[in-house]
Amino acid sequence: MKSILQAVLLTVVASYAAAAEPCDSFRDSKARSAIDFAPPIGFIDVCSRDAQLCNLLTKGYPPSVQTIGYFVRAEEWQRYQKTEQKGFSRYLIAQRARTTMSATEFADFKRYIRGQQGNIPDHTELPSVLESQGRVPLGVTDETDDSISFGVVMKLVPPGGGGTGSELLASINIARQLKGETLSLYAFDTVRQPTEVEGVKTLARHWIACIGGQNAR
Repeated sequence: MKSILQAVLLTVVASYAAAAEPCDSFRDSKARSAIDFAPPIGFIDVCSRDAQLCNLLTKGYPPSVQTIGYFVRAEEWQRYQKTEQKGFSRYLIAQRARTTMSATEFADFKRYIRGQQGNIPDHTELPSVLESQGRVPLGVTDETDDSISFGVVMKLVPPGGGGTGSELLASINIARQLKGETLSLYAFDTVRQPTEVEGVKTLARHWIACIGGQNAR
């Protein structure tokens, strides 16, 4: 019982901290969405700075969605530009579905996700510099009337690397209905162990709180 109470307390504290942290503002300059995607302070958009890199990083997503923003930490972007690192360890992807789900369709979608325990087929093609060598589903991590979040930890390796240079990448996918749009939001974080996922969960909750707060105005 004590351990359960401690876990609940930690979740409450993390949620409060996420909501209390500052948020930035980001609106699509191409007017593909009316949403303020509000990344946390310290994250900047790659797509508006390097369209070619943005396309490389997101071209594997299905044509049913449009990528609006690809947010990375400012310090990692600076190191990437100086060729001091090859990729990003903690980032956010904002997408809008080309067709908005109705309330009934979204309820059915959430029911399906719950039925699959968040373990649904992923048709995203990874960038050519990576291959997947296994997935550990995290199940449904959060749910509200207008959103559902579910996660996975993936083992990624360079093609032909034979496991050399592998990394574990945790992700949370949030499906959200907001202002007449269906959003697909992703939070990613590189982890050392498949169990170290509180960081990516907190990041996802923080971002959702930022989007909710900025779009309530």
